[in-house]
Amino acid sequence: MHSVWPQRYADLLLRDATPSDVDGMLLWRNDPRVNEWMMRTSVDPVDFRQEWLGAPTSDTNHSCVVELDGEVVAMGFLEIVDHGAHPETPSGVEGLIGYIVRPDRAGKGIASRLTRGLVAAAFDDLGLRRVKAFCNRDNPASARVLEKARLRREEHGVEDSWHAEHGWVDGYGYAILAEEWHGEARGLPEIRDASARVELRRPLPPAVAWETGERHTARLVVGDATEDDVAQMLRYRNLPEVGRWTLRAQVEPEAFRRAWLEPGEGDRSFVARLRGRVVGSCTVEVRDGSGQPGGPVQGCEAEIGYILDPAFHGQGYGREIAAAGLDRCFRELGVRRATAGLYADNLASARLLSGLGLRLEQYGVRDSWHPDHGWVDGATYGLLAREWRS
Repeated sequence: MHSVWPQRYADLLLRDATPSDVDGMLLWRNDPRVNEWMMRTSVDPVDFRQEWLGAPTSDTNHSCVVELDGEVVAMGFLEIVDHGAHPETPSGVEGLIGYIVRPDRAGKGIASRLTRGLVAAAFDDLGLRRVKAFCNRDNPASARVLEKARLRREEHGVEDSWHAEHGWVDGYGYAILAEEWHGEARGLPEIRDASARVELRRPLPPAVAWETGERHTARLVVGDATEDDVAQMLRYRNLPEVGRWTLRAQVEPEAFRRAWLEPGEGDRSFVARLRGRVVGSCTVEVRDGSGQPGGPVQGCEAEIGYILDPAFHGQGYGREIAAAGLDRCFRELGVRRATAGLYADNLASARLLSGLGLRLEQYGVRDSWHPDHGWVDGATYGLLAREWRS
């Protein structure tokens, strides 16, 4: 793909980097004032030079240097990313943007003008459908920059990012659709503050004592899958009413069998049985958290999901299984944060998660691919260990 640079936006010239530009940027890229809120608090000079000089010929990296009055004052990042979890998600249609302004030029509006220039290039030159960006809540200057560029706040992850000085801090996610940029869509949903606790409407199911080996809920026996369990799950897993809101509407039987009987290191999924019959299952995927280097992020988070045999719908088993999954996350595995993602139109699952005390932390407008409905809204719910059964 050819470079989209050079081009002007307001009084800024956005262009490809030269070797001398890279040498100059290295003088301030590792400055502590620059790195305070960066995920990469320092860069290796060789890697930095290679990344920048390779950008003009890259199909995905469209980073640029920023000139003002003939002087390089900032660097802008524009990367084409594929984040869709569904295997059929169209590729090459979403962008991730960011910026770094030279410390002695901060506070002069350069970041705001640069951000708008990056968004314009993403939509008008690259033809992307959606652009996103991230910052920490404790970095209000960056939040203002993104909002001035008309991005919506669609994510507030409570204590989801590690900061070397401040510990666990909240993360913000922003996005804008091409229709919004071009004035064709307005008033789309935003998340302004997700920090409040969700008040339970009814008591939680009894706790599952995973850490002592007493693995049962009020009505179900839970544990690792057997060959017979997998055979039972395959009888309902590919039914249309089961696959409607799952990322994989259909599964290949042999791959499904291997995944359950030979789970990976971070896979702590389990099945739930009622008198020997599989009622449903819960996926539990342990993963690393995000943040600056050196933090306690390894294996500190988990994502859960559940699938129920349609014969057992409407009897409270889904809530019982999901609660058992959270007990496993927090009591046995000791993770500090758990999340669950879903299509926003899956109202039954949304009610179930909020009914267990999870907060809505992300609402992505048309950010998720559905094989029948195309681009639809996605949502993510989150909960901290200290909030579970507190």
